[in-house]
Amino acid sequence: MAVTLAKEALDVGIITSNGEKMLAFYHGVLGLPQEPSIPFPGLGTIHRLVCGNSILRIVASDNAVENVAGGVFASRNGIRYITINITNLDEVVADCKTFGSNIAVDIRDLRPGVRCCQVQDPDGNYVEFICAG
Repeated sequence: MAVTLAKEALDVGIITSNGEKMLAFYHGVLGLPQEPSIPFPGLGTIHRLVCGNSILRIVASDNAVENVAGGVFASRNGIRYITINITNLDEVVADCKTFGSNIAVDIRDLRPGVRCCQVQDPDGNYVEFICAG
């Protein structure tokens, strides 16, 4: 049986030992609004950031975690990137550069009328920005 969605969005969680820097990137640089955080003793704190109808959960771990992000974009299996569709690509990429983000793929034409860019967050996760129009 197929799932019956209760919400028209997909929420994503990122586990990190680098909570402050990750929040500085996603909330400070990208400007994703933050909902109240939820502490989970023994696990860490879940910081919920709103992205349209989706929630990006930055889980700042209380324990050391192995960083498996980074590497070449298509060098590993698993969930490797998130895509955010935006209308202000040039400004966002400029802010990412000022923040010091690695620009894995600079702004380029993806197809006629669509531009894209891939940056890495402070942990090395890939964030793809798509801009149509």
